[in-house]
Amino acid sequence: MRQLFILSITVLILLLSCNNKSDQKRLFDTVLISNPKQKASCVRFASDENNNPVISWCETDQAERKFFYLCFFENGRLGMPVSIPIEQNAAIHEEGMPKVAIKSDGTIIAVYETVSPTPENGWAGFIHYIQSFDKGKNWTKPLCIHADTSGGKSRSFADITRLSNGEIGASWLDVSLDSKKNGRTVKFAKTNGRSGFGNERLVDSFACECCRTAISSNNEKISIVFRDIVSDSLRDISVSTSLDNGDTFSKADSFSNDDWIVNGCPHNGPSVVNDKENVCAAWFTGSKKKGVYYCELNHNREVVFKKLINPNGKNIQLCLAPDGSKVLAYNEIRLEAGSFYSMIVVNKIEGEKVLEANITSPDAHAGYPVVYAMKKGNIAVAWTEADKVFYCLLNTDDISNTTQQSAVIPVAFENKLQHAKLDGDKHTICQEKSSGTH
Repeated sequence: MRQLFILSITVLILLLSCNNKSDQKRLFDTVLISNPKQKASCVRFASDENNNPVISWCETDQAERKFFYLCFFENGRLGMPVSIPIEQNAAIHEEGMPKVAIKSDGTIIAVYETVSPTPENGWAGFIHYIQSFDKGKNWTKPLCIHADTSGGKSRSFADITRLSNGEIGASWLDVSLDSKKNGRTVKFAKTNGRSGFGNERLVDSFACECCRTAISSNNEKISIVFRDIVSDSLRDISVSTSLDNGDTFSKADSFSNDDWIVNGCPHNGPSVVNDKENVCAAWFTGSKKKGVYYCELNHNREVVFKKLINPNGKNIQLCLAPDGSKVLAYNEIRLEAGSFYSMIVVNKIEGEKVLEANITSPDAHAGYPVVYAMKKGNIAVAWTEADKVFYCLLNTDDISNTTQQSAVIPVAFENKLQHAKLDGDKHTICQEKSSGTH
């Protein structure tokens, strides 16, 4: 079965390579990585213990059986897929997709949501994780990331990353502290050797209930970014940081100043990376200031640079290139002759200059891109299109077109708005260990 799967992919890659000469929908050499006979989604990059990229994705066959795969890059090329045994009640959706992270000792951690609805809570479920200590040949039994394992409660939208000590840290949305309100708590936990996740912390008490969290680690600094409920239904982006590898977290500071008031589910969360000095974040807003944005915050979590990247963009992801430049990938929505299209765009930020490259043509129907900075200036981009998962490689030098957007937001004005919103904020510093009960 596996040989047939690999053969099918190989044949399709060869066909795509031939078609690329005449098919301008894909502007770079494109590789199909999913099974062409199954529906695929939820593509994501991570890094192995040697900081080489790995790529994961999900598939569903005609019988609605769910599969989760991981591929290591070997000498710059994808190796054979590793099958990860997720449960069949796992949730397969882009905002809360199954994910993998790899410890510095090579241990693979797979994290995924499970759906366990009750009559009282149709959104109830758990966040499970499994571990492999032998490159995916064998896996442990599923356990919960969260301390409270009782049923009937909503837990979802997790993100994971490798910490400075080689362990794995996770952020997620946990249960609400007030059943009369829609907001949910933001939690953090980290692994400890083979014993798995523990040391749960409460990061924020009242966040948007339906957008993914994002986590990044650099040295002992951890940044967690999420869509916050600042007041009533005002849903801006906030950040909370830890300077001691997740033992304590700062109060969450709202910094996006979108003024997006929505009493519903945006279902479009942020992305974050830490560089040597700043927290770098990217996100989508559907407010009057609609579009995808990029922002940098200093060690005091004050805005030092903010830019509207594209007013028609959605689902933005961010990575840090080895030369220090930031690379963004998103899908740009276009309306032409009464039809909607969605193409994949990659941007590179160098100081206040933004350059771009189109990965697909303007008449594509592609979405949910992810981006990873490789060695020697190479960038890997992956996305979903026509229920299949593709990826391509390009060099940072290929991202060279000047963008038409030039909306740099004055930093002084941003900080004035930021501090004004923080007056009377509902956040508190949460440094104690969470009890895990609600």
